[in-house]
Amino acid sequence: MTLSQILFHQQTIFAIFSYCISVIIALFVFTFVLDKSNNNFTRFIWDKIGLPLIMAILMIGFILLVYPINFGIGSAPSINELLSINDKRSSFLINMIFLLTFVFSLIPVLKKWEELIIPLQGIIASMIIFRWLCQGLGIENYSLFPDAKTISFILIISLITHWLAKYLAEHFGDYLDKLYHREGFQILIFKAVVLIMQSPVIFIFGSYLGKQIV
Repeated sequence: MTLSQILFHQQTIFAIFSYCISVIIALFVFTFVLDKSNNNFTRFIWDKIGLPLIMAILMIGFILLVYPINFGIGSAPSINELLSINDKRSSFLINMIFLLTFVFSLIPVLKKWEELIIPLQGIIASMIIFRWLCQGLGIENYSLFPDAKTISFILIISLITHWLAKYLAEHFGDYLDKLYHREGFQILIFKAVVLIMQSPVIFIFGSYLGKQIV
């Protein structure tokens, strides 16, 4: 499959739609938590643990919904087959993506590169699932790391789409902050929009992996 075929595939569109609905639900949860939290500690737990965990689960859900189209292939062992091989795979996947998000949110130096969080989440999730897929197909010779050209392309797309997502988030987030008389919607809007804007990055990486087994 070409990148355009992957992006406009009905499975991809459904995955993005489901992700957007999930983010809307997360917005309501966010509002509820802020209404109920009366101290800084509760807000800290929500910001550093609650929100990163939700975003990690949403990202994994997106990757699972779009599998195996994200690898540019039309048929493969189902995701249930891959996960059922070992009952610890699901928790391992969630823990790895959550750990990445959690580390980025805590370390100031890494936080400056927040435009890489969403692509890295998708890339790591894709790497893990692709490894399981190769194991399921009995493929031993494969690489999880793309060439320099693909990496450069991914970085350029990440930076451009991050800027576009940030621009949209600033306008819509500011509107919701004023509407509900609180701060924080800008961050959630950004996290929602950035996945849609940066999904080509995830699919570029996934199609690179998939070419090894086609």
